[in-house]
Amino acid sequence: MIRSPSSRACSSADRRRSAVAVLFALAPLLAASPRSPDTIVSRPYPIVAYASFPGGLFHWIDSLAGTSAGKTIPAHREEYLRRFGPLTDEDRRQLRRFVAARADHRDRAHSTSAMLGLFCGSTSVESALAAVKPELGESAYEDLAAALDWFRPKYERVWSEGRIPQAFLDGLRTDSGMRRLEKILARMVRFYGVDPKASPPPRIALVPVPDGYGTHAEAIGDVLLLEIRPGESLAEQASVIAHENAHFLWGLVPKERRARLAESVRALDGGAATTWSVFHEAIPTALGQGVADRAFREREWSMDDDWYHTRDVDRCAKRIYPVVRAALDAGDELDEAFLKRALAALGGGAAVTPRAP
Repeated sequence: MIRSPSSRACSSADRRRSAVAVLFALAPLLAASPRSPDTIVSRPYPIVAYASFPGGLFHWIDSLAGTSAGKTIPAHREEYLRRFGPLTDEDRRQLRRFVAARADHRDRAHSTSAMLGLFCGSTSVESALAAVKPELGESAYEDLAAALDWFRPKYERVWSEGRIPQAFLDGLRTDSGMRRLEKILARMVRFYGVDPKASPPPRIALVPVPDGYGTHAEAIGDVLLLEIRPGESLAEQASVIAHENAHFLWGLVPKERRARLAESVRALDGGAATTWSVFHEAIPTALGQGVADRAFREREWSMDDDWYHTRDVDRCAKRIYPVVRAALDAGDELDEAFLKRALAALGGGAAVTPRAP
């Protein structure tokens, strides 16, 4: 809450003390203020990235509240317990307010991720609140603002001036692997058969996650939330960047073509709709955790590792991986012929046990 300044006159000494107090009050805001987004990739289309305090704060509270879709909820909860101790009664009350605001926005926007995307795409918590206010009921907005205000001082300690995501960004500027990533993205553009330069560039909102756990990434429109662990480089995140950019490129495919591809899968698969729905994640997984991860971490890469957190997608991605890799090598497009080859690789459905290529 912002209090009104006092209207009484003050001496020069009072003014100096007041100025110092203002600087101390503004310090957390200045520390959390964003730097200009970095264009980490310019070819075959621009991709910008930035350390996102608003996205990090929202995602952190989302994880504490259990309303996040993230796989790293335990990581953030255990870090909270380690740093700040058990949740207090007031902590729990503020989390309930956050959950209520989250539900209000979900029901109004008909989306569980839209509010997260708004915070990830905003330059400050205040601008995110201003943008989301028309999309919430009055009490829901008050609940959200209060919860963010309550947890913000603690998250500023976790955020630590954005050191972890900013170190990752700084490392990209001299990472020789960036050229390799550009080549993979160029092959993916040909595969999806779209023109990404005709659309706003994808944005990557980087937030920290404790070491010793996995990471979570979530695409919301053209914004990607990407968790970064201390000391990580492009090699650890190239697969995720490729995976989520596959979703971005698929979103640029015209609706008519998407409908035609879906119908071809149903026709080839005896009318089943499940395989097509699995393909939505399995193809990006084969591109990211298959093609890209192997290109960056060939020694550590393995088909025995989990590529995706659900069994059906994981199995499907591994079975179609050789087909996806061959299509990229040949410059083929995601069309009916590709889908026919992918279905043949499944050998009877998306849940077949995968084989190594």
